[in-house]
This record gives sequence, C-alpha cells and structure tokens, in this order.
Amino acid sequence: MSIKENKQTWGKNKMINLLLFVLFFILSYLLITQYIIYKKTERYKKKNNLKLSTKAHFFKELFSKINFLKAKEDFLSKQGNPLNLNVSSYYLSKIALALFLFVIANTNYGSLLIAILFGAVGYFFVDTYIFINKKTRDGEVCTDLLNVTDSIILQLSAEVSLKESLKRQFENCKNKDFKKAMLEFSTQYELSELNINVAIEELKNKFDILEINMFCNVLREYNKVGNIIEILENLSEMLRVKYIEKLKSATRTKVLYITFGVIVALGNIIMLTFYPLFISIGNGFNTIFT
Repeated sequence: MSIKENKQTWGKNKMINLLLFVLFFILSYLLITQYIIYKKTERYKKKNNLKLSTKAHFFKELFSKINFLKAKEDFLSKQGNPLNLNVSSYYLSKIALALFLFVIANTNYGSLLIAILFGAVGYFFVDTYIFINKKTRDGEVCTDLLNVTDSIILQLSAEVSLKESLKRQFENCKNKDFKKAMLEFSTQYELSELNINVAIEELKNKFDILEINMFCNVLREYNKVGNIIEILENLSEMLRVKYIEKLKSATRTKVLYITFGVIVALGNIIMLTFYPLFISIGNGFNTIFT
C-alpha cells in the first residue's frame, strides 16, 4: 500500500473516530440531562405531595401507551407540534431519515455496521430535536409562569379580583404558545361564567409541564379558600429556584461546549503539527529498507 493510500485511510479512520466520539458525547449528555430532569421532577412531586398515581390515572396511562398513535399525537400537541409534525409526518420523517443516512453511509463507507449506526442516528434525530425543543420550551414557559405568578400575587394583594388579574397576564408571557394559552384561559374563564374548573382543564391539556399542573391546582383552590396568595408565593419560590438552576445549567453547558471546542481545536493543531513529522519518519524508514 502506498503512502498516499495510507494517508487517505488514516484520514478516513480519523473522521470516523471523531464522528463516533461526537455522537457518543451527544448521547451521553442527553441521557445525563434526562436523568437530572427526572430526579428533579420526582423531588418536586414529593415536595408538593402530588398524588398522581390513582387507579383511574393508572388505567388511563396504560390505555394511552397501548394506543400509541393517539398517545404520540397528544404528546406532539402538548409540545406545540414542533416542525409542524403530526403523528403521520413524525413517523414518516423518522423512517425517511433513517433510510437516507443508511444508504449514504453504506455507499460511502461500505460497512454495514457504520450504515446501521448512521441509520439509528437518522431514526432518532427527530426525537432528539423534540427533546431539545421540549427542554427549551419548558424552560421558557416556566420563566413566563414565574412572571405571571408574581403578577397575580401583587394584584391579589392589592384586592384585585382573580378575573381582573387574569385578563392581562398574557402580556407577561414571551413564549408564543403559553401567551396564546393564557389569553384563551382568561377568555374561557369569563365565558364559562367564572367557572374556573373548565378553563383550568383547557389549560392543563395544552401542556405536559409539572409546574403548569401545579399552577392550575393552586387556582382551583380559589373558589374553596378565597385567599391563595400564600400558596402562590410558595409556587413562586419554587419557580424562582428552578429559574436559578436553569441559569446555572446554561452556564455549565456553555463551559462544556467551550471546553469541547478547545479540545477539538488542540487535537487538530497537534495532528497538523506532528503529521508531517510522522510522514518524514515513515519516508526515511522506507528509504532505509528499500
């Protein structure tokens, strides 16, 4: 095998190893992030005594998992239908991406293992995007919810009625989905003759966010106890803690990306520096032994 062929093989192997390392890094980061979110969710449930595991809820969840198409449709709807995906286009895009990357990888590398790896990446690419989009969207909604909760606390403390307080809360929202939902929520509350339970169910069905459910449960107590300021203050404190955690997590992520970029840059510099030296040594050995 000539030096030129060795160089091409070495470059191809380097690219494959780098790609595999990047994929492993991304998958590890997503798994760790998902685990952290799960642990925080469990802690919030325990802290606020959320009893979500009733028998009716159990059978409803079981039926939803069996009827996976309806469950996926509901899931996409609660995520705001990212990329305008419905259940049909969701599965079609997953299959199309998997086949496309499988064929491309098999053609370029001639390896079934690498082709299967690329096909798997293509199949889960949409899910990865939805997961990242959900995390970003949930963070934005929780930030807006913090602003809404603080605003309601101030207005209720000033003896403003809940109906009047909810009217303009959509103006405190930056996320378009939550802004629209809050506008529809306040309108539904008025149209239902101040029956807040109807409006609450509408709001809860639009999101799959624990904090939204807690907010709705707090508002549900308004007709029972009248004064919900203290409960809202507890919710506000919890949302503030989560907001601070979000800022810390964003800072850690940026540091991680910068560190990874520096490592890749240094690796390339080292390769560019020592590669000619290795070639010269190889040529020297070839000259000696020929």
